[in-house]
Amino acid sequence: MNSISKLLLSAVLPLAAMTAYAPAVNAQVVVYPTPAYVASYQPIYYNGYAHYYWNNHWVYRDRVGVWHGYATEPPVLWARRGEWVSRRYYWR
Repeated sequence: MNSISKLLLSAVLPLAAMTAYAPAVNAQVVVYPTPAYVASYQPIYYNGYAHYYWNNHWVYRDRVGVWHGYATEPPVLWARRGEWVSRRYYWR
């Protein structure tokens, strides 16, 4: 076996092994409401937290200040989704 074949084989085999093992990646970028958005809407309280309907889903901040959302929309919040538009503050 000549040196070019060895070099090619030493480069191709590790790459083939890495691509064969590549796990599925389900990354998504999650962006939460800006402070201006939060200041512009009166929240809906559910389970003791202020909830905001933002980007087609409900989000809330816990006591530490970390944003959370729901995998499935709670029925209570689903029923109140229609009134969300009327909760916007109009600043002067």
